[in-house]
Amino acid sequence: MSLGAFLMSTTTRQVVETVGFSVPESPSGGALPHLLVVGGGKGGVGKTCFAVNVGVEIARRGWRVVILDADLTCSNAETMLGMRADRRLDDFFERKRGVCLQEIACETPYENLRLIPGASGLLDAANPRYRQRDALVQGIRALDADLVIIDLDAGARLNSLDLYLQTLTHGVLIITPERTSIDNAFKFLRAAVYRHIERFYGVPEVGVLLKRHESLRGFLEFMKTADCFDRATRKVIERELLALARAFRPRIVVNKVQNAYEAQVAAQIMAKHARDHLLSRPESLGFIYFDHAVSEAVNSGVPFVIGRPRLRVSGCVVDMANRLGYF
Repeated sequence: MSLGAFLMSTTTRQVVETVGFSVPESPSGGALPHLLVVGGGKGGVGKTCFAVNVGVEIARRGWRVVILDADLTCSNAETMLGMRADRRLDDFFERKRGVCLQEIACETPYENLRLIPGASGLLDAANPRYRQRDALVQGIRALDADLVIIDLDAGARLNSLDLYLQTLTHGVLIITPERTSIDNAFKFLRAAVYRHIERFYGVPEVGVLLKRHESLRGFLEFMKTADCFDRATRKVIERELLALARAFRPRIVVNKVQNAYEAQVAAQIMAKHARDHLLSRPESLGFIYFDHAVSEAVNSGVPFVIGRPRLRVSGCVVDMANRLGYF
């Protein structure tokens, strides 16, 4: 069967999950935990800082929250929480004593909040095999929690992309106003969109074709004249690709800004790149001011929403937790 014929045969499958930003009315009301996945591509933009502080804030509201530190090389969420864990993802990937993900979740100093520490970086956990990645996803879905916040590592590794794609509408993209951060975030988002499409069709040739084009719009232009597809197949695939891309709606958080205008400009640039080149529709979730108190909070091991609740940065986190619907 040709690639075109194979893709044509997939068109009866559901293209996307239901798009929406609603959150269940109350904690513990659903069979599966909600997912909030935090990525950004570039290191040092504040992914873990956001994940920890928003996790603490939501837990204070009565939600049972688990933070999964999915950095498999240089994890540091436990440091920001001022704790030292005796269990981590290494134990899960090695399957020591048949341990499950639920058993690795450690209590933190904060009520309703547990942490699954990242890997030590000393073992093969930095590059988990397919079965390990699949087991991790299943373990996340089975956690006894209302909300699981997944803090990804830097870069666009396959395991990070697959975790980011566990939700199309509750992925957070952390950027700073610098051009390098926005460029890296766009590349991460592009890799995630391409991975999303590749997984939908289930054939590696789709990924090969996509990676020859720097934008999804460019790929669609190529499709119009590609001789490996007949006209009917091209039309069907074009509709599917548009639906897949438009359902992908990450939330942009701009960190380390001097003022609201700077945050607005950075978010608009990022959103415009995504719309023009990836045909997706990210939305702005909010921003966090630059404040030396953030570094002080990291060094002290006390999240700033706890240690410095009256600061503007703490107010930013409170506002974003509200926008996410976790009342």
